[in-house]
Amino acid sequence: MPSGSDAPPRTRGSSHLALQLVAALCLFALLLGAIVIGFLSLHREFWSASAFAERYVERIADADAPGALAMPGVAPEFAELEDIERGYASETLLRSATLTSEITDIDAIDERTITDGEDEFTEVTVEFTLDGREDQMVFRVEQADSTGLVPEWRFAESPLSIVDLTVRGSWRFTVNDFEIDKRQISPAGIEAEPLDPVSLLTFSPGSYDIAVDTAATTAPPRTVRSTGLLETIPIDIQTQPTDQLSDVVQTKVEEYLVSTCTTQAVLQPSGCPFGAPAEVSASGIAQSDITWEIAEPPRTALVPAEDDWEVSATSGMARLSLTVRDYITGAFVPVERDVYFTMVADVDVRDDGTVHITIDRAGDG
Repeated sequence: MPSGSDAPPRTRGSSHLALQLVAALCLFALLLGAIVIGFLSLHREFWSASAFAERYVERIADADAPGALAMPGVAPEFAELEDIERGYASETLLRSATLTSEITDIDAIDERTITDGEDEFTEVTVEFTLDGREDQMVFRVEQADSTGLVPEWRFAESPLSIVDLTVRGSWRFTVNDFEIDKRQISPAGIEAEPLDPVSLLTFSPGSYDIAVDTAATTAPPRTVRSTGLLETIPIDIQTQPTDQLSDVVQTKVEEYLVSTCTTQAVLQPSGCPFGAPAEVSASGIAQSDITWEIAEPPRTALVPAEDDWEVSATSGMARLSLTVRDYITGAFVPVERDVYFTMVADVDVRDDGTVHITIDRAGDG
């Protein structure tokens, strides 16, 4: 042994062991890093607030109404609706049949934590293309519970919207081709007033075409886009009479004038828009051979009247024929007069499709 050296000689075995230890530590670090990266990736894709909001929009896009409603916080509490005076909003549209919008390119682009007093929630901004138009929606999400490292989320504010709808001239309408009668969804039921608005809960984001297409009335689709949290969207639809209704009203008016007015052998037919001019009575005593006929029937045009229709002021001509006994000579004198008249009419379209008309002189009460 060389003099002056007390250190034990290094062995090749100990050097090899050190290298193995370093390699193991590096491998462990790489594995740990991969696990962390994988967990973060899974967290973003499946367990984050952004993933939760994206999943909701994806279910809307898939027309999965039950799946969307099952997500915590989607269905609003009654008290939540009462706060905005919509406690009895109808859930009729919360069904897959009305989810006809095309929603693509769904992507959460922003996530930030918001503190409001003692409350803390996460705002998630989700971009998407709704029926060909780019849009976005901001969701409010809060953590509910956690299972180990995996958080569970709920909507802090319901992502539904509310359409306040008034339809003039029809009880029935369609939303995305789904037919609805206002009396079926109004809190007042069959006692509902025709012009009472109805409130309808809708999924957001969504696009809803509201239209009227009945035998009596029609209205082209009006599109409502909902992209807010419990936002109220007012819409007022004025229907128009169909050609069928206009033809029925014209026929009813002519039938009424003929069957009710011309059959009365009196100078002033009751409930009719015409009567003998004063000069006829002034010329002598009318005899019993009074006859009326409609020489020119009025042409009717329907205009809106609150919840129904009315015939706007229109004119026609009746022909009066009778014999008058002259006051002075006592002679019997034949008289014929063309009597021009104006009229209006209230039109009531009944539930069974029948039409009831009330005729009046224009300007009379």
